[in-house]
Amino acid sequence: MFDFKPSEDIISMSEFRTTLASCASRAKDTSRPLILTQNGRAAYIFMDVSAFEEMRDKLETYEDLLVAEGEADRGETVAHEDFMRDVRANRKNRTRRMRKLPYEN
Repeated sequence: MFDFKPSEDIISMSEFRTTLASCASRAKDTSRPLILTQNGRAAYIFMDVSAFEEMRDKLETYEDLLVAEGEADRGETVAHEDFMRDVRANRKNRTRRMRKLPYEN
């Protein structure tokens, strides 16, 4: 997910405050987060929004896969043919509803 480089990507809060503009550029250019330390310990993560969104999307996909895996393990599956039949039926119902005029019941 990230090509993390500890020698470049860990900085103190005081250094971050004095070099904010260059830190922002670096985070955007490299798509790597910066680990900000306070009193010698990791305290915050600073990252580009697009890198955060990509990470969030990957985590959401992973969570969906875990849910699906659990459902499959419990036998909560639907055959492909049954699923497609339901999709087609819902599509027809939606199309019929869309064709109704506002004054029709």
